[in-house]
Amino acid sequence: MRRSIHLAHREYWRPLAEQGVLVGTGPWADGSGVLLIVQVPDDAAARDLVRGDPYVRSQSIAEVRIRQWHVLLGVPEGERVPGMVRPRDGQSAEARSREPLTPHEHRIALMMLEGMTNRQIAEHFSVSTRAVELHITRIYRKLDIGRRAQLAAAMPWGQRSYL
Repeated sequence: MRRSIHLAHREYWRPLAEQGVLVGTGPWADGSGVLLIVQVPDDAAARDLVRGDPYVRSQSIAEVRIRQWHVLLGVPEGERVPGMVRPRDGQSAEARSREPLTPHEHRIALMMLEGMTNRQIAEHFSVSTRAVELHITRIYRKLDIGRRAQLAAAMPWGQRSYL
């Protein structure tokens, strides 16, 4: 019976993955459960999807938790990342900034967070590596940080940008 539920579960989520609704999935490292990342308009839509899962319908799951996921940081919204730097004065990076990031600086910062090197960013924009380094220096100055590892914690996440 467990195998048939598992097969039904896979068949349930497959078309949703093909449609781009199911963005990612995988087991928790400790084996205690599975993570499903879905792209939906709101919590109600996420709950409807989960209610349709064969494991949930058969009551084979002890607990279901639905939370918004911070894709770039890889953690649920509001959860602290280990090693995340907190602002010195308790204010957000946005409040501390002398001026906000320009849309171009924001795009570069997002590319950095995705793991792109300075050279890859330069190639993407068809500019020199030095030009990218100058932008990164301005980003660090505006966010009051000194290295890439501090970027995710200091980013003004309310700002919208598209690559």
